[in-house]
Amino acid sequence: MNTYNAADLNSFKLAEIADLYNYLATVTGANPVKKFRDKPTAVKRTLEMQELAAPYIDVEPEAEPEAEPEPTVKPEPTVKPEPTVKPTKKTTSKGNAKTDLTATVEITKDRTNKEGSIIEAIFAAVKHFNDPTVQQVVDQVVGTYAKPRSNVPVTQGFVVSTVRFLVKEGNLKFS
Repeated sequence: MNTYNAADLNSFKLAEIADLYNYLATVTGANPVKKFRDKPTAVKRTLEMQELAAPYIDVEPEAEPEAEPEPTVKPEPTVKPEPTVKPTKKTTSKGNAKTDLTATVEITKDRTNKEGSIIEAIFAAVKHFNDPTVQQVVDQVVGTYAKPRSNVPVTQGFVVSTVRFLVKEGNLKFS
């Protein structure tokens, strides 16, 4: 991997600098950019990202000089940024994928809930069924509850994440 200085980067087009930045971002795990606002910002951020990525990238060692005399005028090497590599999809699961919807839910400790809140609706759904599964509670709440001010129905993901929050807080537990 070549390293670039500010003068090198200033000779690139903005799109080429963005490609280089995104390549370095994939190496460090940083977020890629779609485009930069202006060239000075692009150069500055790319140099910073290059500095962060340096420990992770093998820099090609320079060749040792040979005994032959060097020509007096060296041709200017053409410097191109590394091709953009699409970041691979993360394999860590997030959100509802961690929740087993077939697990039963029970109330471990009651809590004072605000009237009309999603939490009140979840507790009511758990009390409504005898040994309910997470899926039954979610279906009940999605079918009957709408956000108070906007009257917009809630999504399954929102209900599941709220159930997971209540489990984390110790108000509900999975069996």
